[in-house]
Amino acid sequence: MLPNPISAVFAFIFSALIMLYVPAYQTFEKQEDLAYLNTQNAVTNFVDNVRMKGFITPKMYEDFQAQLHGVGDVLYDVELVHKHKIYTPVYTNPEDITTFTDEYRVDYEEFYWPQIEPYLFSDASSTDYDKRIYKLEEGDFFEVYVKNKTKFKSTMLFNFLTGSVGDDEAVVISVPYGGMVLNEDY
Repeated sequence: MLPNPISAVFAFIFSALIMLYVPAYQTFEKQEDLAYLNTQNAVTNFVDNVRMKGFITPKMYEDFQAQLHGVGDVLYDVELVHKHKIYTPVYTNPEDITTFTDEYRVDYEEFYWPQIEPYLFSDASSTDYDKRIYKLEEGDFFEVYVKNKTKFKSTMLFNFLTGSVGDDEAVVISVPYGGMVLNEDY
């Protein structure tokens, strides 16, 4: 019995698509993996450098951005968070200073990129580029959150073939990293 010519043509087209799709998808996935590893290394290096030194300079931040964008055409959302430690005395009656309990509560005041950026990139001509510095104190926390804004080719290819093209929030790379500032080297 001879096979149906329509099913033979369909089988040929289907097998050709599979032979093209699988290698292309795997290649795009490798590029995505490389971008993730590069992002993780850049964030780790930058945060550890800041934690060990206790400050951020414009050069440190620009080097971080250069390393972050070193692989591929990926755009990132980057959020820097500095949590400054504050000791607040505990009173049984906050209106009466004689009710101090000999205890302190530890609170954190948070600073984000809009508050940090003026220290590094202000247009004040009185401060040299090399002398601009954002200082952190020992015991503070410094964190960086990075996630991709760009949709990867592997995600677009997968969404096209599965029919889920409505997925606009395709966050593939999400790297949160941070820790306590260990030194004040300024």
